[in-house]
Amino acid sequence: MGKIERGEHVPTLPLILKISMALKISAAELIAVNRPGFRGGSLV
Repeated sequence: MGKIERGEHVPTLPLILKISMALKISAAELIAVNRPGFRGGSLV
């Protein structure tokens, strides 16, 4: 997790899904936290 937080590692989709499941949020919500303008599959 530390490497992801520091921007030293780009997580794979399976890892994003595991993290989102652990946090009990959708993968889209997890990505939206880090990508302003991301809205569940489309960039605004």
